[in-house]
Amino acid sequence: MTTHPAIAAGPLRPDDAALVYPLVRMIFPALERGLWMRAARRALRAGRYGRQGMLVARHGAAGRPCGVISFHCDPDMRLGRVLTAEHFVALTFGDESAVLEAFLPVLDAVARRAGCGAVRVLLPRRAARLRAALAARGHAEAGEMLSCALGG
Repeated sequence: MTTHPAIAAGPLRPDDAALVYPLVRMIFPALERGLWMRAARRALRAGRYGRQGMLVARHGAAGRPCGVISFHCDPDMRLGRVLTAEHFVALTFGDESAVLEAFLPVLDAVARRAGCGAVRVLLPRRAARLRAALAARGHAEAGEMLSCALGG
């Protein structure tokens, strides 16, 4: 478990899945509980620090969850393997950048163990303060990402 002042970050634990669901609903309000629980089970099967999973931030090592971020490792033609972190959400009385900063050293460690050459963090466009916190830690803008859901 890695800590930022008063915030600890580490892998999703089995007892976190139900507690994290309200946080996830902040960014995906229509996400059904069953879909979330399946996603959490997949993340838990990935192992302590596998090549995909979720991290949870909490106020203090034993506190309630105050943030979540998912990650996965994929090949990149320039950088080799890259760890991509996305779906960041934080609910805290303090600055949400403190939650993100608690995740960064854990993401770096996961990336190193997975043989990644870089860490990519995807944030919503509205997150100027979070982008500034990442820039202060050496992250550079790498363009815009656009996506389109496929109808089924």
